[in-house]
Order: sequence, then C-alpha cells, then structure tokens
Amino acid sequence: MHAKAIFASVTLTVLLGGCSLDDSGPVRSVFRPADGQPFLSAVVYLTDRLPDPSAAGGFGNKWADAPSCGIADTVLPPAGEKTNWGYLAKTHPTACRSENGSLGGAVKLIEAQAKTKGCRSVLVYVHGFHTGFDGAVLRTAQIAHDAQTACAAAAFAWTSEVKLNRYAVDLERSTYAQPLFEEFLRELSESGLRVTVLGHSMGARVTLATLSAIGKSRERARPGFIDELVLAAPDIGAGRDDDDFVKLLRAAAPYVRRTTVYASSNDSVLALSRSAHGGVSRAGENPAADYASDAAHEIDLIDASQPPADALDHSYYAMSYEALYDMALTLRSVTLADRLKSNGVWPPTLVKNDSRHALATARCPRLITRIMIRLAPLLP
Repeated sequence: MHAKAIFASVTLTVLLGGCSLDDSGPVRSVFRPADGQPFLSAVVYLTDRLPDPSAAGGFGNKWADAPSCGIADTVLPPAGEKTNWGYLAKTHPTACRSENGSLGGAVKLIEAQAKTKGCRSVLVYVHGFHTGFDGAVLRTAQIAHDAQTACAAAAFAWTSEVKLNRYAVDLERSTYAQPLFEEFLRELSESGLRVTVLGHSMGARVTLATLSAIGKSRERARPGFIDELVLAAPDIGAGRDDDDFVKLLRAAAPYVRRTTVYASSNDSVLALSRSAHGGVSRAGENPAADYASDAAHEIDLIDASQPPADALDHSYYAMSYEALYDMALTLRSVTLADRLKSNGVWPPTLVKNDSRHALATARCPRLITRIMIRLAPLLP
C-alpha cells in the first residue's frame, strides 16, 4: 500500500474510533421542547428483510425476497440528551396484501394513519448504505417530527447489511429492492394521497432507478404523483463523462412535480464512494452543479456544505437543524424565493451566494470533517 494511503487509513481509524457511523445507530431529535419529553410516533414500514426475533425491531440484515409490512412504535428523545437515544418500542406486523393490491395492506395503514391525523399525505423515507431496520424506522420518525410533516410517515427498509466493508453487497441488495419499491409507489399513486419521498445516499439511487423503471414499464404510474422528491447526498455518478444522475432525473420527471437535491462538498462518505467508483464524482458532493437545465421538471439544488452534522457530514439532512428547517418548507412546496426571506412565521432558511442557494447558517464544518474530506481521496 502507498505510504499516503497507509497514513490516511491509520488517521481515519484514530479519528473515527469513538464515532458511530451507522445510520441505524444513535437517533434523536435535533430540537428540544420546553418540557424535555421524548416524542412518541408510529411509522408504517415496508421491508424485504428476513424476520429475525433477535434483531432490533424484529428484522435482521438478510434478504428475504418477500415483503413484510406493519407499524413500528418509536420513542425519540429530544436534543441535549447525552446518553439517551431513540428506540423501537414495539412492532405490529400486518399482511402486506389486500383486496386492493399486493401491498394494499401497507397503503391501508398509511391511509388510516393519515385519516387519524386529519390529513391526506405521506412522507416516504428510503435509507442509504449501512443502515439497519431500526435505524431506517427511527430516522423516518425523526425527520417526520423535526421537519413537521404532521401526517403519515412510512419507511422503505431495504436490506442493508450494516457493515462498513460491505458497500458492494449493499449496492447489490438495493437493486433487489427496486421491484418491491416500484409496486409500492404504483399503489401509492393510485391512493389519491399527496406523496413526498426522501431518498438518502444509496436510497436516492434506489428511488431514481425505480422511477426510471416505472417510466419504461407497460403500466405507468399516474403522472406527477410525487409532489416533492428530496434527494439528500445522492450517491449517483455525475461526472463529466458519466451523467447517470441527469439521465435518471429525466426519466423520473413525468412522475415528480419538483425535485430538491441537497449536496455538500464536505461529505466524506461520498468522497470515499467516488474513489470506489474509479474517481467518478457523486451527485451529492457537487453543490455547484447545474441540473435544472438538463432535466424536464423543476429541480432545486441546495448547498449544504456549511452546517456541521455527524463526523463524516453525510447525514446533515437529518442531523443539522439548518437542513431540517429548510426541508420542512421544501416538503410544504415553499419556493426558493420565499425561503430566502422571512415571512413572519419562519426565518430565512437559505442564502444566495452568487447563483448558488445555500443553507442559512453561521456555523462551520468541524475540524474532524475538514481533516477527513482531505484524507478520503488518499485511501485505496
């Protein structure tokens, strides 16, 4: 191994020794209510994981090639709790199939949750690499709460192995999940619900690839059935000669009213992914790109490089309050122009630097993040 690569590997090991890199690890709200009490919520889940009674939430990290559906009761502590983290209190499995379709049972749970809350919408979360079932569900609950979506929330928990050295396996498993997610989106499109989808990292790839497949199918979904599509740190090739991201955006365009991409030049995970993909840039690490001129629908690109989040700054979309403030308005279809100014209800969540829209913040990335973004390209 080259001396620089050895140095980078050792340094990263030391720096990350005390950090949790697993998105299924510690999850809690980034806000703290006046009473300091934990937040309780129910999340509808759809997974292709094999049931495992010994695993958190009842599902392990093996692929089942069959769907499981139900509701998970979650407990999320507020910000400021140094030792308390979110957990799944209980899961309530239900049949996925109903008279309305192979996943009609899951859609029925979403509709019932929405009806109870007096609304007609759902936020669907698709997680990325290295995420367990419990982490996917807890992150769904946290985002729905912190972004104040106030209606139904659903987690699509595909089978990640939750091992840092199994990126290629996760990539393979994510492709296995696409037919199931395609059927889920089709049935949601027929429900009449307002659908918003958030895909993170490899989950953004799952989401766009699935929408592309729908467009190539004989039975296409209802046009424009996704009101807001949010792609956070998308782990998809977007190099000068590898425009996979733009092609997938074009393919998804008939089914999406607006797409918002959050990207950060300080995302160490995507820097590692770039190396693993032969130096091809990832869409989520270039906040200066111009995708709007290449796609057939509205695309907003947000620079999320500044707010500090986790050690690798890959989960800023859920761990920085600046991103969540802005995402709350994004999911409500508030325009870029209105997010640049205060309206008396919310402060500006964006600033404009030249032609670029960036998250409004006075904070800077942490030193550990700035070190790792420079070490990541040195790894073999």
